[in-house]
Amino acid sequence: MSGSFNTKKIFSSHIFWRFLPFWIFLIFFKFGGGLHFSVISPLGEKLLPLWAVGLLIGGGAFVQLLLDVPAGYWLDRYGYLKLLKFTTIMFLIAAVCFMLGLSRTTYVLSLIMSTMGWLFFNPGINAYILSQAPKVHAGWFISWRDVFGSIGVVLSTAVLPFALFMAPQQIGFILFAILCVALLMLFFCPKDTASVHAEMKIPTQHYYIKRHYIPTLLKTMKQLNPASSMLLLLNLAASTFYGIIWFVVPLVIAHQAQGGLLGLGLGIFDFAVVSLGFLLGNLADKANKRVLVFFGLLIFAVSGLLLGFNFGWLFLIFGFLATTGDEMAGLSLWSWLHALDRNHASDGAIAGVINLFDDLGWAIGPMVAGVVYEIYGPTWTIAAGALPIFVVWVIYQFMTRGQPSSVLPMPDLPLKPHRLRHKS
Repeated sequence: MSGSFNTKKIFSSHIFWRFLPFWIFLIFFKFGGGLHFSVISPLGEKLLPLWAVGLLIGGGAFVQLLLDVPAGYWLDRYGYLKLLKFTTIMFLIAAVCFMLGLSRTTYVLSLIMSTMGWLFFNPGINAYILSQAPKVHAGWFISWRDVFGSIGVVLSTAVLPFALFMAPQQIGFILFAILCVALLMLFFCPKDTASVHAEMKIPTQHYYIKRHYIPTLLKTMKQLNPASSMLLLLNLAASTFYGIIWFVVPLVIAHQAQGGLLGLGLGIFDFAVVSLGFLLGNLADKANKRVLVFFGLLIFAVSGLLLGFNFGWLFLIFGFLATTGDEMAGLSLWSWLHALDRNHASDGAIAGVINLFDDLGWAIGPMVAGVVYEIYGPTWTIAAGALPIFVVWVIYQFMTRGQPSSVLPMPDLPLKPHRLRHKS
């Protein structure tokens, strides 16, 4: 994160406490939304072939990707809090579908409602935060968004092993109760009275609210090779991998007795980012970026491959190492890219296209997992998810031939788009 701020001053000025209902909303929304996303593949397995389940989940993510740009404009037109209430209500309807009993109709309807729910959530919370945050603390608010969202995901992974052995009606009731708390909190949040675009807060602000159209994005990225292309490929491969993980692991939990441990395993990816983020960020600014990317991709690929062969304690270790390698390579490429970008006039566009490939990976991952899991089982499905990372590592060797061995560190690196290791 660029810039510095005094945390004590923020707490003493009551900024944090003024937005407490919003932080609670984030926790409960990600709790409910994360739990819903986690149970989708095991519940779908009871009704449909897994390839069809993967197609439905991935198709929902693809629809979300296509509607990202109009969603941003709708948020500006109708208001951030209003559409956050709408998105929570969509998830409440998704929960009600399960409360009515599990059938193909209620399952597909629940998926449709949750897709509508996720559509406005991420750009909605970002736009609301940036429209409310004092300019000097905008980056701090974004960081707290990640912290409280991650708390919600950890809660969902902790409950998942128990939820998978409940009746669908009980799961629906739990989801409904959690999301009711989220909706209630929105009525106590400070009202959004101005558009976030009234004042630029951070260089990548446009990415946080709405995306750009593809031709504009690709034109911008072409000028920043090889760092830009490698960052896109890494995001695509990594998001495909995590999409496969979140499809496969709930199925494994539903089929074996070590569910509690694997539930923790789903939370280990975000834990790695939170615990090592500052260290890796400093390393990316000061060390040889080509070396960091080389070893980061290698660690990510090897750990991701081994992940599928170990569903006990080693799953936690290899999951931690996989995300550490992912973040090491990603931060280094982001730092390298901005060292190549001399005028930084298109930071938002750059972040937008990176996120576009991220969304595409979340669509591809479940589709691949649904097909491979049914034929080869969980181990080789996760191994298949690691294969694109190896491919990216090989491509990296060719693309960086003849490039400088290091890049000068930047004193003020723009805020890196945070790639979530869970559904958003």
